[in-house]
Amino acid sequence: MSPIKQTNGLNLQTQLTALYKQEMPQPQSSLAIAAEYHFKNPGKCFRAQLALSSGLSLGLNTVDNLHWAAACELLHNASLIHDDISDASTHRRGQESIHQHFGPDMALCLGDWMVAKAFELGARNTQHSSSLVALLAQAMQRTCSGQISDITQRECAELAQWQNIAKGKTAPLLIAPIKGAAIAAGLGPDISGLEHLIGLCGQAYQGRNDIEDIIPSSHRSSDLDGRKPNLVVSLFAKQGTGFKDFLSWYESEDSQQLGHWQRRIAASDVIFEANELVDYWLLEADQLVPSLPRQLHTVTQSLVDAVKQKKEIKHQGLIA
Repeated sequence: MSPIKQTNGLNLQTQLTALYKQEMPQPQSSLAIAAEYHFKNPGKCFRAQLALSSGLSLGLNTVDNLHWAAACELLHNASLIHDDISDASTHRRGQESIHQHFGPDMALCLGDWMVAKAFELGARNTQHSSSLVALLAQAMQRTCSGQISDITQRECAELAQWQNIAKGKTAPLLIAPIKGAAIAAGLGPDISGLEHLIGLCGQAYQGRNDIEDIIPSSHRSSDLDGRKPNLVVSLFAKQGTGFKDFLSWYESEDSQQLGHWQRRIAASDVIFEANELVDYWLLEADQLVPSLPRQLHTVTQSLVDAVKQKKEIKHQGLIA
């Protein structure tokens, strides 16, 4: 997504960076060191970009726009910090994750601080504070529900289960930036088609991630290893006769056969099927854009296009 036009001589992204620095924990707090470390590489700030672009298109004033963008991005970053704890992820954005570098207590506290700060920023909108804070709370609740479903789904997920989990993990914090800007601009929260479009984008993005987890089979699939929902695995498991051995292995705690099954899956036709599903979801999302309010056409099309840019990985071929 291409940000962001000039406002009062300053790029909105520059103003957002300045706002982050202004709002960080007090320098005497240990949280300040961890926060500075975390934001040393802030990532793409994609949710903030969605909020800023939506606010500009809807004519939202600069201060409210910046506060809402920062709130959405902080909530997303809190979810990443907590997610790294539950997944035992040692790295994030090219450096050690917060819990790996500072310990789980610091990671929990910093993530909680970011949630609280996001709510505070949402409440600064004088006209729509209660609606915006409620939207942030709903987004975090739905994200947590999606994440715990991802963690606790031990049986091989059917496709419908995978879709619900994928949407639950990704969509709420993509919907909130756009819907919140619409609320703050007086457009209202009920935008027909928006949640469906973003749910499709969330599925497509997670689907591409899942294919990358399986291919190439020279690296170890973290989803297979952790028995976590994966689109390709769900498609492979539903092929029926002859795949009972796979399901039997999947439901065991054996890890020695992981390489064998990963190679089998990577060489199978389900890679084509997974890519076709992702392409279909993106096509459907494309077709929904014109049905949305005109002011949101650019930002939602940018979201669809951003997911399209995620590289498609083809069939690998059988490896002995």
